[in-house]
Formats: sequence, C-alpha cells, structure tokens
Amino acid sequence: METSRSAPLPDRSQPSHCPLRRALLVLPLLLGTAFPLAAAETLADAWREALAVDARLHAADADTDAARATLEAARGLALPKATASASYTVLSKEPAARIGLPTLPGIALPDQLPLSERTYATHAVQATLPVYTGGRISAAVNAAGIGVRASTFERQRSEQAVKLEVAETWLDVLRSRSALAATERHLAALDAHARDVDDLHRQGVVPRTDVLSVAVARADARQQLTRARHGADLATAAYNRLLGRPLDATADLAEPPPDTAGRDDFATLAARAHQQRPELALLGARAEAGDQEAEMERAARRPQVGLSAAVLHEDNRYRVSQDIAQVVIGVQWDLFDGGIQRQRTDAATARARAARERQADSASRVELEVRHEWLAVDEAIQRLATTSTAVAQADENLRVARDRYRNGVGTHTEVLDAEALRTLTDRNHLNAHYDVHLARFRLQKAVGEL
Repeated sequence: METSRSAPLPDRSQPSHCPLRRALLVLPLLLGTAFPLAAAETLADAWREALAVDARLHAADADTDAARATLEAARGLALPKATASASYTVLSKEPAARIGLPTLPGIALPDQLPLSERTYATHAVQATLPVYTGGRISAAVNAAGIGVRASTFERQRSEQAVKLEVAETWLDVLRSRSALAATERHLAALDAHARDVDDLHRQGVVPRTDVLSVAVARADARQQLTRARHGADLATAAYNRLLGRPLDATADLAEPPPDTAGRDDFATLAARAHQQRPELALLGARAEAGDQEAEMERAARRPQVGLSAAVLHEDNRYRVSQDIAQVVIGVQWDLFDGGIQRQRTDAATARARAARERQADSASRVELEVRHEWLAVDEAIQRLATTSTAVAQADENLRVARDRYRNGVGTHTEVLDAEALRTLTDRNHLNAHYDVHLARFRLQKAVGEL
C-alpha cells in the first residue's frame, strides 16, 4: 500500500525577508560608514613587514657587511703600513770586542772594548710599502669585490624565498578560511535538510533510516568543521610567525585581486630566468672568485718587492748616536716551497671549474622549474574556468534534488549525494582560485622576478 505524501515543505535554508532582518542587515552598513574599519592587509603589506623582521635577511645583510669589510681590507694591502715598537733587553754579559793593543812596560791596557750595555731599551717607528707583488694584491681586491657581488645575489635569493613563503602562507590563510566558510555552508545545508527529513518522518512519509543517515552526515560535517577551524587557526599562526607577530594575533587579510595577467611564452620566460635568477649569478660569481684565488696563489710564486723606512732609538751609552734612520728595499722570491703554492693554485682552479659545472647544471634545472610553473599556471586557469561552471551546475543539481525529495519523487540519498557533490565542487573551485595566484607567484620566483 503506497504511503501518501503531504504538501511540499518550505525551503528553510533560505533567509526570511521580514522588516527586522532587513534592518539588521542595513545597520552594519550604517555603522561602517560612520566608523570606517581599518583596511584589510594586502600581500604588499605582508611583504613589507616580513622583510623588515626576517632573520634570514638580517643574516644576509650581515654577510654583505662582512664582504664589504673584506674588500676594504684587500684594498688596504696596497697602502703603507706604519708600526711602532719598543723593547727592553737584558743580557747575561755586556757585549765586547777583543782588541789586540801592543803591550807597554808598566802600563796595563784593556784587551776588550765594550759594545753595548747589559740592559738597554730600544724604540722604533717603521713604515713599509709593497712595491711589486706579482699581481697578488690586485687579485685579492678583485676576489673581494666579487665576494660583495656574491653576497648581493645571496641576499636577493633570500629575499625572493621569503616573499614566496609569505605569499604561500598568505594564500593558505585565505584558502583555509574559505574552506571553513564552505564547511559551515555544508553543515547549514545538512541542518536544513535534517529539518525537512524530521518533518516528513513525523508525518510518516519517510522511514527512520532517512533520519539516521542525515544524522550521520551531520556528525561527519561537524568533524570536518572542527578540522577546518583548526586548519584556519594553524595557517594564521604560521602567517603571524613570518611577520614577527604573536601566533594568536588577529589577521585581517584582503582577497587577491582577480587574475587578469597574460602569460608570456615559455622561451621568453626561460631566457629571462637565465638572466635574472640570483642562484645562477651567485654560482658565476663563485667561479670568478675561484679564478682570482688561483691568480693570488700564482702571484705568491713571483718575486715580492717591498720598501721600508724606520727610525730607531737605543738607550745605549756606548753608541755614539742613539738615533738611527734606515731605508731598506728588499726582494723575496721563494724558489722552492715543496710545491705548496702550485697545489694551492690547482685547488683554486678546480673550485672555479666546479662552480661553473654547478652553474650549467643549475641553468637546466631553472629552465625545468620555469616550465613546471608555467604549466601549473595554465592548469590552474583551466581548472578555475571549469569549476566556475561546475559550481552553478552543482547548486542547480542540489536545488532540484531537494525539490524532488520534498515533493515525494526523489530519494534521500539523492539529496545527500547532491550536497556532497556541491561541497566537492565548492572545494575544487576555491582551490583552483587560489592555485592560480599561487602558481603566478611561483612562476615569478622561477623567473627571478618575485
């Protein structure tokens, strides 16, 4: 015997339009006009704050300061050096020279002549100047200058890494909050459907299994809601950490603007990446520095010429003049050192060659990375277009399923399936939306333009 169905139930998921509700909706707008709220934080704001507090960038700045100081020290090698010294000498005996004077009857003549006191103080001021070093100083200056450039490239790499991490975390916060809102909508839709099921069950129109199954679906949705809330909280904490804020600080973030940027062809992007990626420039600088280190070692095997001048004062009563000035020009040439300098030259040359090999390998890796992110942008754009249409279709499918169920021509399973499909479509759509922006940022990082 067929069970009769009652009249269609009203859609309780739709808001009523009573005057009180309309007044409540208008009131926040009026308050917002009278008391403007602070603007939501954009990604540019986040970048500015994160770059000011990030420890990696502070470390990179310290490395740059160290490289500049090293360069100034290398330049100082070509300047005169002035030193002052003092010493106090204590001898066991007074130095003396043996003299052979002829003996005279009745006269005792000394057979030694004192040369210095047993204790005396010596003071000296000396200046030295390298005249010729075989190119060692110029190579040291060049190597230090390359070190400054390398530290700049390292700083650029660190800054781009920080900016990408902040962008990813910023999008994670927005994505997790959108996912939380979608989960709340899903639970609200199940609550509305549960009320319909309860009404129909009390009328004896639907079996108790419909009530039980919707209760299970609501319980699962509440678990998903808890998970989504925790995910949004964790994403906000990670975002606050990068900006140097307390982990539980409130973060009001602005949604990214619609993606309207075009897409350059892969060859153009790859060419720009080869020119702009700081990693490649850093490896090239390391190779140049290795060449200069090898030149420094070669220069050490050439003659070294230096000029020095000094003024000495010795407190010695046996000296006719206790103040003496001297000028010395000296040449030093290591004719044989056991092959040490040659081996050091070979080692520096090998390091330069290794850096160039790594640069070539990194260039191909950069090109592959650019291609990967270039395709990721295309995929995300196509997914966004597809899911935009699917969202409207899923909403219509859910509406039809609920209408059929209320009118007794559809089943409870159809409604749950339609709601699950709508939830999945919402999730796919919001993921595609944020993946477009994420892929754009990663592509900019791959090209070296973030």
